[in-house]
Amino acid sequence: MKQYILLDWDGNLAKTLDVWLEACRVPLQKRGLTLSDTEIATCFGMPVERFTEWGVQDIDAAIQEMDELAGRLLPSVELYPDATMVLDGLRARGKKTALITTSLRRNVVGVLERFNMQHYFDAVVTYEDTKQHKPHPQPLEKALDILGGTKAEAVMIGDSDKDIGAAVRAGIDSILFYPPEHTKYYRLADLQQLRPTHVVTDFRRILRIV
Repeated sequence: MKQYILLDWDGNLAKTLDVWLEACRVPLQKRGLTLSDTEIATCFGMPVERFTEWGVQDIDAAIQEMDELAGRLLPSVELYPDATMVLDGLRARGKKTALITTSLRRNVVGVLERFNMQHYFDAVVTYEDTKQHKPHPQPLEKALDILGGTKAEAVMIGDSDKDIGAAVRAGIDSILFYPPEHTKYYRLADLQQLRPTHVVTDFRRILRIV
């Protein structure tokens, strides 16, 4: 059983993927680029790399447009239905938990406060807290330093290749959350190639694993 539970935010606890899809799509379309949902989803957490790859010339302006649109939409996002139930279960079992996200702190804190979720996390690691970001292992390692845990005692729970990739690079077990609605963002076969330790379509199953 794992004692240190590391959780992604976007697409894992909070239903933000449609927001980020729209926030990425709008500046791309303004620049004449029409891409599929799955293609756009590859820029989640790494827009500079993808915008460069797609030939965007004014990357700073495009990212500013993306961030401004996301900033307007994110405060009203909802949680996945079983998110707080699972967090309650983790706390009841005495687990230490960390929220690890590539999102800016300001885009997360307001939603945490709206749902009164701050007490669920012993650590919160956002974009500003590390020089490197998922899929680099640094955010996971920083969270474990704060929690005082070891990699052998930890598990990373997330929905994307960035989350599972970071866990693999850190040498930490992982749980891929892949509900049916995520088929528009990610291909399961691609995610499985990263060899997550477990795959769940129902978030409640996490409590049986950890």
